[in-house]
Amino acid sequence: DSEAIQDARTAGSEYPLGITLMDIGQGNKTGYPLSYGFVKNEKRSNYRFTQYFYGTANETGDYYYNTGTWIRHWWNESGWTQWEKISGFAHANIGTTGRQALIRGELQKIKFNRIIKDSHKLFDTKNNRFKASHSGMYLVGASLYIENSLQYSNFELYVYKNGAKYKLMNRFIIPSPKDNSDSTEFHATVTGTVNVPLDEGDYIEIYVYAGYSGSKTRYIMDSNGVLNYFDILELGGRNYPNM
Repeated sequence: DSEAIQDARTAGSEYPLGITLMDIGQGNKTGYPLSYGFVKNEKRSNYRFTQYFYGTANETGDYYYNTGTWIRHWWNESGWTQWEKISGFAHANIGTTGRQALIRGELQKIKFNRIIKDSHKLFDTKNNRFKASHSGMYLVGASLYIENSLQYSNFELYVYKNGAKYKLMNRFIIPSPKDNSDSTEFHATVTGTVNVPLDEGDYIEIYVYAGYSGSKTRYIMDSNGVLNYFDILELGGRNYPNM
């Protein structure tokens, strides 16, 4: 009603005891996970208080990301905990199109530009990156199938976070072989999975370092999502720990 608390920054001690419901709308920017939804308060005392936020937008147009459920707790000595997402997690499965040349001796971003699935429309095919809409832990997987020759080869697969190298996902290496041949095909696959903590607005990309001998340029093959993919799964919760 007109006396409902609409400011997410209001101390938990100001809420009434019992179970109460509040409508959150009109583009509320005071600290709720989304600007539209409703809140359920479960308060036994100032030391036993849990608050839930439910995003209730429909899943059409630009409102895909406006669904989900979050939880937080009030501690009388330290205030509100961070919101922790408990449902409505995002996932994306992105592929490639065409062949992509790998420049010898360089780290380069892979052009993942074909959306297979993108639950919350968070992948930007123009910049080949996934951008987190909410803080949490994310499971990131990637695979690349590379046209290669039976010569010295070193391919390193990395996930980049906010434009900087974050984690090595996998490495494929052929030391200088005895039967060194620029014409003998010996394709390479680099595949890996890592956990990446992201805050709201952070983004991730896939990079590859390509080191090889001979005059033949190596390429990411024109393959389907079975061989070339960039997968992201929001595991949920918060970006633990707070640093």
